[in-house]
Amino acid sequence: MNFQQVLLGAGGWQPDAMARLIIESDNGSSEVIRLKSGLNRLGRSSVNDFMIPHPSVSRLHCEIEVKEEGIFVRDLDSCNGTLVDDCPVACGQLVAGQILQLGEVRMLVEDAPAAVANQIPCCYNHPSYPASMQCQQCHKLFCGSCVHILQRVGGKILRLCPVCSGHCEPLAGMNVPAKSRLGGFFRKLLRRRSQSDQAFFD
Repeated sequence: MNFQQVLLGAGGWQPDAMARLIIESDNGSSEVIRLKSGLNRLGRSSVNDFMIPHPSVSRLHCEIEVKEEGIFVRDLDSCNGTLVDDCPVACGQLVAGQILQLGEVRMLVEDAPAAVANQIPCCYNHPSYPASMQCQQCHKLFCGSCVHILQRVGGKILRLCPVCSGHCEPLAGMNVPAKSRLGGFFRKLLRRRSQSDQAFFD
């Protein structure tokens, strides 16, 4: 497989960029993607900043944002997913030494800043919001406002993924924000008031 076309997109070579992705091809040679500051879009289509002509890569596969505080990747609803060290991710930070995989194409991350301690991942739908829930089916991450909440008879609450309707669980070690607790308080208050009004009319 020849990756010479990887750099044919609008981005081209960026000699002043710090972060790099090293792609190893089947014949043992390697190609280098030098990421530019800001957004870098990767995929099979030539409209991307970096084109990766492999059938397992989606036309618009992912985007990588290079910022002063770090490098962040976000999957763009790709067919075969975006993986970091063999784990599917919706979005997250990249650090040096990790393996970024788009479909079957694997790349070594080089010269990326170290991860910030306790870095909170971003929401799949709202990249500027921190994620607090993860779908157990598609593994995407969401903020609390994205997850659909249903309450079954008997009081059991279901948290459903807005993408695949799978079951969502809070991220490990994630505390529920105070505003979420207040939101639950007001929902209970309104529910009680609604029940009282119903009893009055009955």
